[in-house]
Amino acid sequence: MGFVEKVRLLDYWKVQDSALQSEFPRSRLVLMVDRRLLVTKDAPEVRMVEHSYGDLKQLLGEYGLQFDLSNSCLLDALEAETDMIPLFGTSIEAADPPEDSPISKKEVLRQLGNSLGGSFTDIRMAMLTMKEERQRNLLAKFQSLTKWAATYRRCPKCAAALKMRTSKSGAECVTCQRVYYPTFSPVSITLITDPTNEHALLVRHRGSAGGVFTAVAGFAHTGESMTECARREIAEEVGIEVDSIRSLDMSQPWPMPDSSLMIAHVAVANMDQKISVCPDELETAQWFSRHQVSQALETTLSDPFLKNLPRTLDDRQTLHYIPPAGAIAHQMIRQWVDGKINCHNSRM
Repeated sequence: MGFVEKVRLLDYWKVQDSALQSEFPRSRLVLMVDRRLLVTKDAPEVRMVEHSYGDLKQLLGEYGLQFDLSNSCLLDALEAETDMIPLFGTSIEAADPPEDSPISKKEVLRQLGNSLGGSFTDIRMAMLTMKEERQRNLLAKFQSLTKWAATYRRCPKCAAALKMRTSKSGAECVTCQRVYYPTFSPVSITLITDPTNEHALLVRHRGSAGGVFTAVAGFAHTGESMTECARREIAEEVGIEVDSIRSLDMSQPWPMPDSSLMIAHVAVANMDQKISVCPDELETAQWFSRHQVSQALETTLSDPFLKNLPRTLDDRQTLHYIPPAGAIAHQMIRQWVDGKINCHNSRM
């Protein structure tokens, strides 16, 4: 089946509840338990573990857990022997063991992960360390649809109940028939370079991992373009003006804390401007040479799970890492280090 046929099948499944419900027993599924994702264990690459409907039902049943369409969302269509079958994400909650239980919930989930052929991990770390873009995008969709479906229960217009689609791609008011769709927020993320393209301005967010520096990012406001958003966020967060901005034709869905779409830009600013960070957002912002950023890139590639983060306060404010490979900021910074982002091609 070609791409057009696949897209049209997904569109049909999204709105035809009965058709998708009949496909559920044939589907494959990826799993979250207590908002932790089941991923491959001790594998070269972090990937979501897939199971058939029958296998997952049996394996979860052995732990007294169950799933159904109410806590599942449609993610994709997969090639089968003669046709296509749905890929669902299912998210369940595990009950806490009794207080006098000799085994902790953490241990139960460890054992459950082993029996399912993987281990459970934090969603953010999974997004940051998955190398395959499709895996990251499916996870972003999984988390975003799950959270949206749990939030949209009542019609914002008339307060009547909403009837959620089986796919979780929309919800219709039972009274006024208004249909609501999953929402996301556009975010500009901008790599700032100097006019020589030999230095980059990177920032460290408040509460972020020590020694990790990244690009400036922020949500778009109503009535502004993404270029205007990038220019405003730079002024707000680091207190400087940029001479030019251009889009990098790169984007990434990001599901935390809520669903957003990160849209990449590069901007050029003079280094002689005084940096004035927004204390509510950032701890520090500094210019770094290409060599310094290259060293941080190499450290990140050799320690992708950030296991050796600095502990002392001074070290926390020093560039040691950039975001791991799953983040769009990593791709932007890496391309700049490799000379693939040239500020001289920038335009207003």
